[in-house]
Amino acid sequence: MKRIITVPTLGGIYKFTADSPEDEEIIRKVAKAVNSKSEGLKKMYPGKTEAEISRMIALNEGIKAARMQKLLESIEDEVGIMQKELESYLDNIVKI
Repeated sequence: MKRIITVPTLGGIYKFTADSPEDEEIIRKVAKAVNSKSEGLKKMYPGKTEAEISRMIALNEGIKAARMQKLLESIEDEVGIMQKELESYLDNIVKI
């Protein structure tokens, strides 16, 4: 069920397409987290503009996403190794 939702974040109101209720929940949760981070950074750096705060958030989130991607790739590699070991083990059992 695709649905257009409006989400207030970083001083603006933006429209997003939510593909499911779960997707809508994720979008709203992220917007809330971004607003919270924005407020925290404004307190830490009172002289920064909204644009600077937004760039700081974007950079931090990009770094987190890159780290998560690297971790996911590592896990996928490990799963591949374990799958090969399991197949080898099962092949040996069948031979017995």
